[in-house]
Amino acid sequence: MITLQIDGREVEVVPGTTILKAAEKAGIEIPVFCYHPRLAPVGACRMCLVRIEKMPKLQPACTTVVAEGMVVRTDTDDVMQSHEGVMDFLLSTHPLDCPVCDAGGECELQDNAMRYGSNESRFADPKRHFKKAWDLGPMVELDQERCIMCLRCIRFMSDVAGDPALTLHERGTHVVVDVADGRRFDSIFAGNTIQICPVGALTSRPYRFRARPWDLDVVDSICPHCPVGCHVALSLRHGDLLRVQSRDSEEVNWAWLCDRGRFGYGFVHRGPRLTQPMLRHSGALTVVGWHDALGALRAGLRGRVGALGGGRSSLEAQYLMRRWLREAVQTENVDHRVLPLTSAIPPGPVGRIDDIDTADLVVLIDAEVLEEAPVLALRLRHFATLGLRLVGVSERGSLLDLPYEDIRTEDVAGTLLEMAEGRGSLGGALLGAKKVLLLWSGRGMGQREAIGEIVRRRAGETYTMVVGSLGNSYGAEAAGLLPGEGGLDARGMLEAAARGDLDGLFVMAQDLYDFPDHELVDAAIARIPFLAFAGTVPGHTSEQAHVVLPLAAWSESDCHLVNMEGRAQRCYAGVSHPGETRDDWRLFADLLGLDWGLQEVMQAVRADLPELFGQHRPQGGPVPRDGYVATPGLIFGASIFHKGVLPDPLLDRLPRPPDVTLGEERARMLGLADGDTFELGGERVKVRVSPDLPAGSLLVRAGTLPAGRPAPCSTALGWREGGDRRCCRSSSSS
Repeated sequence: MITLQIDGREVEVVPGTTILKAAEKAGIEIPVFCYHPRLAPVGACRMCLVRIEKMPKLQPACTTVVAEGMVVRTDTDDVMQSHEGVMDFLLSTHPLDCPVCDAGGECELQDNAMRYGSNESRFADPKRHFKKAWDLGPMVELDQERCIMCLRCIRFMSDVAGDPALTLHERGTHVVVDVADGRRFDSIFAGNTIQICPVGALTSRPYRFRARPWDLDVVDSICPHCPVGCHVALSLRHGDLLRVQSRDSEEVNWAWLCDRGRFGYGFVHRGPRLTQPMLRHSGALTVVGWHDALGALRAGLRGRVGALGGGRSSLEAQYLMRRWLREAVQTENVDHRVLPLTSAIPPGPVGRIDDIDTADLVVLIDAEVLEEAPVLALRLRHFATLGLRLVGVSERGSLLDLPYEDIRTEDVAGTLLEMAEGRGSLGGALLGAKKVLLLWSGRGMGQREAIGEIVRRRAGETYTMVVGSLGNSYGAEAAGLLPGEGGLDARGMLEAAARGDLDGLFVMAQDLYDFPDHELVDAAIARIPFLAFAGTVPGHTSEQAHVVLPLAAWSESDCHLVNMEGRAQRCYAGVSHPGETRDDWRLFADLLGLDWGLQEVMQAVRADLPELFGQHRPQGGPVPRDGYVATPGLIFGASIFHKGVLPDPLLDRLPRPPDVTLGEERARMLGLADGDTFELGGERVKVRVSPDLPAGSLLVRAGTLPAGRPAPCSTALGWREGGDRRCCRSSSSS
């Protein structure tokens, strides 16, 4: 430890600490502009200059490392004069936009001007003029006049996101931040630049001019869109959700969000919502009261029935839903895995996100982290630059622009078993590494068994996390939303319904057309006598259901969501319920006849699932029956930015991944080039041509095609399997 003095206070810190960090520990404020706790310091703004004893000049506190016996002063006359000088210089060119600036009230320039600026300016020259409020990207607007050249946005994009889309143009007094030549500012992490901008230069298009900070109530919550479970803050005005910002969490997301998490809230107020219970009469859905709707649900779910969904529900609802299905409905036909997924809980010890920080080796198993759990990719990038060894094992390459070892194979499970036995190029490294983290897509029983074999054979620490699940799939699996003894999984229920062997089906917060085989879904819906849907937004399933029950959105409920680590994280309600919507847990409490409030439900959940609330990492769950049967030649491509994963009106502005990816040979045969579109099933489908796909394989994204439309994909894509024409509509939503 190193001991130094700052303004007469003795401070003890570890070697390598900067003066700025040491001052924070001592409770002494030093003003900054270019410094951000999650970015490497650069000392560009000179706002944090301090006096160090025996040094002839003032030194930047953000880049100067402490030394034993150092004496620092932050309140001398020359330090105060330097603060005034920097502020005078910055304000000499800054426009007087404060009355109309979106950052008013949360602007670091305003705050430092009040605390450290002079009452008078020495500059009388006209201010400079640049572009005002122009679209820098789909969600970001730039006002170049307000920029103070702190370089936070450029450093984030280059150093953290690995996408140097922003740069400085021109020199001297003409210098501006702009998009680099030949680039587009369409990164999936672009929204972070808005939050870290210390002034009003970068602003959010959806939030712009909607509110002032003092008008807002801020509520802590958890992002529900992927299994990372990022910590977020909801900004609300008069009950309306106006923006989502990140909360700093060392263990989970640091200070970052992907743009799905930051802007994927439009459905709460701007999109269509289910707000009234409805029953189908004479072929049409009619608004009814909750009493009638619940009565119809109880009457309809009798005999041979099943339930699907729950991966987007709260932990409290998942727990009560399983109790209701066992105690009242008395069925073991239960599955949360509507999207292709074998298991959300891996075999062996479950990993923690911060295991990346200390791992010797991270193996990506059939996982596209950048699209399925984006913020995880930022952590991987950071530690990869510090020497973390990354290996990818999959049928296709990864979109991660990182130095990693790519093992391409059509038999992922077999390759993993070879590695578990110490064979292959990485077998020895895998068995010999002290700490290994496996990031798995969650798809394929063979892969799950191979991962279990790796865990059994390794002597060192081995942890696994599933990155390909929904926001609360882990909670659904832990709560028991899986087929029981003799019960049917998702495919089994749909096949039984299509045969006429299922009397009723309850679907929870999931569209049946998320299931890969749309033809099977069509047949099941056509023959099932009773279909009930409970959810937040309308979709193909709700349009064809006999009973529709409206549920509150995640921002409207007090609840827990369980992330990929098996960590139950608390969400707090900020938005009032629209119409007659109810919390999802309240629906099942009513169905069970429980006169419980939220606290009683949470106590029951904690008592029944203590491993999700403890300090110790959970162990892997029981081996589930495989709910995912891979189609030969078809590679599943999930992406939380794709329209198929809970549609959102704000996200229409964001670029989305290609709907269909073809190998080069097939693309040449069809005359398609990278970026082309063609009509498929009544929609324009975007194509990517990739050399990474195995010969004859086809990669499709979730929700590529709408339900109920014929799609002559076999003709359009030249698809053949065993001499038969195969319609991509059957597998396009996978």
